[in-house]
Amino acid sequence: MSEKVYLDTSAIVKRYIVEDGTEIVDRLYRDAHAGQRTILFSIFNIGESAVVFDKYERRGVIKSAKKAFERFLGETRLLLKLGQLIIVPINLETVLEAIELVFKHGIYIVDAIQISSAKNARAFLTFDSELAKIAKKEGFELIC
Repeated sequence: MSEKVYLDTSAIVKRYIVEDGTEIVDRLYRDAHAGQRTILFSIFNIGESAVVFDKYERRGVIKSAKKAFERFLGETRLLLKLGQLIIVPINLETVLEAIELVFKHGIYIVDAIQISSAKNARAFLTFDSELAKIAKKEGFELIC
């Protein structure tokens, strides 16, 4: 069985926009394509990725948010077919667990949902330093 690694949106977008940390994300995706790791992210991350791509286009960082998003969706579909990606649904249980994390750590619900969605992963990858600290406190191995 391959290692399960949860990616938040800050990690996902680095696969499609070259910036600091891209090489780490690319390595994880190569491992997933080779069957050595399973990537997890929540259904929410799909929508949030579209927002980030749009912001990058508006800032002039990329030419087309839609093209970046289409590349993301294409690779997402491929990894799903290969059985190397799990898209975590957000349900009431996930939200209630996230609310507990809000009260425990004083974080935004969006960040708490990332952590509660990752519960079936061993490792967690984020480029948000505050979220990384909390993920570590919650027992996740951090990927660097």
